Amino acid sequence: MTPDNATKIRPAEPADVPQIADLFASVFRKRTKPDKADLSAYMSQLLFSHPNYTPENGSMVSVDHVGNVKSALTTLPLSYRIGEERVIARLACTFMAAEDANPRGIASLIFQLRPRANQISFSDSAAPVSISHLKAIGGTELPVQGLRWYKLFKPLPSALGYIRRRISHKYPFILSAGALHEPVTLAGTTTSAGYSASQATPAVFAQYANRFLSSYVVAPVYTSEEIEWTIKASSGPSGRGKLALAQVHDENGDICGVFSFAGARGGEAQILDFLAHDGKQDAVLETAFAALKEAGFAFASAQLRPEMIPSLSKYNGIWYRHVTGVSASSRSSEFRQAMLSGQAYIGGIAGESWSRLVRDFY
Repeated sequence: MTPDNATKIRPAEPADVPQIADLFASVFRKRTKPDKADLSAYMSQLLFSHPNYTPENGSMVSVDHVGNVKSALTTLPLSYRIGEERVIARLACTFMAAEDANPRGIASLIFQLRPRANQISFSDSAAPVSISHLKAIGGTELPVQGLRWYKLFKPLPSALGYIRRRISHKYPFILSAGALHEPVTLAGTTTSAGYSASQATPAVFAQYANRFLSSYVVAPVYTSEEIEWTIKASSGPSGRGKLALAQVHDENGDICGVFSFAGARGGEAQILDFLAHDGKQDAVLETAFAALKEAGFAFASAQLRPEMIPSLSKYNGIWYRHVTGVSASSRSSEFRQAMLSGQAYIGGIAGESWSRLVRDFY
């Protein structure tokens, strides 16, 4: 290999952000022109401000002999646990390469995803090629979570919204996807059984989410600090597109479930986490649907988790569609067994669905 085509793999640095943002726009937003300043500012926030960030567990780039970024792997260092052991889980957000990037540099960068000791590497929004990359480093796929379920509240607005999204993604010069929407608050709807939903604070959400996740062998470890960071990182200027947290109270006023979501009034409520006390899943789901409908959403959706199927099966108007893949890797045998046995909870707020890289910059 000559010096002119040699590449170097190293941790991303703040000075790389403009080039990483340009790569993102050229690979993932070919048909649109995102605001460069806004995109660069967001990339800087995402890559370097997470509470767990260190150069060793952050994003990686390959650079050519003069220091130009030719490919980039952006990651987030999230808090998970395997059993009782707390670990860093590196969420693979985006992988992008310039047209003239060195193939060896690309391959070397992909293999940076290999989990180190006491680490997890994963993606909860992976395209088929990304799933193959994760499997190449020992990843296990969760095929059921590749499906997304949809519950319609208002069929006609739901259909029109779906058509608009399809057109705006394929032909943005004809119909723009538009900016992130104003945040939505729940109205405190009470069901016939006496259950109600209201806004939750990061501290309360973290407390109860961790409690409801305790039955899983592998799961996120939610803290108010990381949730507050995620809420801030989920929103654009003036708080638009902000991630929302909700708590569900039973007829006695006790918290029996929590859920998180983002979306636009009149459109889709994307549910990230849905967690409930054992035996209360049906009532919590009914309350969540009632609250989201009352808040003005046309429909709700979420990644399908096997444990939700019994509750979802009680409803008409539920349909399913394959959207993205979920795959994760770790050196831990306990982790691998949990992935195969359905005892791993991957994603939610400890995933990527809230990111503006997924929902914005069109």
